[in-house]
Amino acid sequence: MASELDVMAVAVPAASAVAAEMARGGWLSLREALRRFFRRDGESSVERQLELLDEAQQTLVEAAEEDRGGLRSRLEQRLVLQLAAYLDRYPDMGEELAALLPATQDDAPSEGAPALTAQNNTNSQIVQASGNLDAGSGGINYGVPPRNPRA
Repeated sequence: MASELDVMAVAVPAASAVAAEMARGGWLSLREALRRFFRRDGESSVERQLELLDEAQQTLVEAAEEDRGGLRSRLEQRLVLQLAAYLDRYPDMGEELAALLPATQDDAPSEGAPALTAQNNTNSQIVQASGNLDAGSGGINYGVPPRNPRA
């Protein structure tokens, strides 16, 4: 039971990171890293797994904007199963998979330190602050010159 939890603790964030890279265009570099990761199943199996992931990525990027969230969610669910099954067969590959991720739970700040995260944001602006945020009298400026109140 504990090993199943360990597998899921690695598979879930990995699936989320893979789906995020597919959505934002970083799939090709991650694809090669996954090719190396899946190597234990043999070249024909690796090619089949990558082919399925390529199809999923293509479907995701070609989908209408309003459909992408649902597609990405289903993709993540499928990736969790795929990665968990692989890690169940090769439990020693968990650290290697975690190393492929941009940021993992191990990178979390120490207790008491502020922790700020922003995940699953597409085409949005995010302002994060650890403590008070004072935008001043002119508000937050996103690169647009401030309005002249006297004009």
